[in-house]
Amino acid sequence: MKAKRRVEEWLVEDLVKNQTQITFPDFQRERKLWSAPQKALLIDSILKDIDIPKLYFNKNDKAEFEVVDGQQRLWAIWDYFNDEYSCEVNGEELYFSDLEKPPKDRIKNTIKNYKLQITVFEQADEDYLRQLFVRLQWGLLLNTGEKLNAASGEMKEFVFHQLAKRNFIQELGLPKTRARYARETLCAQICINSFSREQLNGRFARTRYDDLLHFFQEFEHPKGKDRTFFERQTTKITRIVDQLWQAFGSDATTLSNRSYLLSVYILFEELGGKDGKISAKQKEEFAEFVLTLWKLLKEESAKGFNRTDEELYKFQTYLSSAPGERYQIEKRYNQLKEYYSHFKKTGKIKGH
Repeated sequence: MKAKRRVEEWLVEDLVKNQTQITFPDFQRERKLWSAPQKALLIDSILKDIDIPKLYFNKNDKAEFEVVDGQQRLWAIWDYFNDEYSCEVNGEELYFSDLEKPPKDRIKNTIKNYKLQITVFEQADEDYLRQLFVRLQWGLLLNTGEKLNAASGEMKEFVFHQLAKRNFIQELGLPKTRARYARETLCAQICINSFSREQLNGRFARTRYDDLLHFFQEFEHPKGKDRTFFERQTTKITRIVDQLWQAFGSDATTLSNRSYLLSVYILFEELGGKDGKISAKQKEEFAEFVLTLWKLLKEESAKGFNRTDEELYKFQTYLSSAPGERYQIEKRYNQLKEYYSHFKKTGKIKGH
């Protein structure tokens, strides 16, 4: 059931050149479900250098790349290169063929040289690909928590059997199915970043499975100074999580995005300073801010391709695109901190 995978960067130009080698398995949906305006929005995202979610390919024994996820994005790109629709650029409706001559050729080169992340599997079997396809459609991650559950040691014990059992974590609106270990994965992401920011002068940590497993192994059996640090930091994390429960109470059930929750935790921990203690007034204000912003993000997301708030759209891309990468965690944190600073001064979310 397992399959080897790697992450590659492809230029848009590579996707066009290799179109004949890119195929679609039978479990994929219809080829062209997006309207022309929806496709044009993708090209607009490329021109504005907005992150586009990762694509998933399976390289089969014929050296073809079977598309597991990303079909609509691919057709949006190919159809634009084939002049099947236009895109508004600087107030002008332009087909791809309109970009051949200077100075518009610079726009063409921007599109051709845009980089997309692609996870490539090697000859994965059909059952695995079907399961992956279904999970991707539902926005689910691939068993990081299940794999971490196979680890051992004191950090694993703290994350899975102590922190994940705290009221705030238990009441979050994350999936309840135990097999997916969504809460435990969030707790691991919280811990690795809390430890990293304390040890490395505020540096954020990447949260891929390999990073989390190495972190678990690093604190499998801490001794000496590592033991002292482990006990101090886990005590602080527990205190912060319990204060989040005091701040949010039953409203925690409305929060259901791990990327957002990780950013919320990091900012809340910073409010607590060295002793990790946060005043009742700060808790009330912080909870109001987090819930208000989350409500706006959900409302904007529900608009689909009719969304109009670029600020919120940008923040949503930080949540959904490469969510475990260190640079993206830092971007989310900085944006959230900026929003919170504005909220404390005005009582409103920036732009609303």
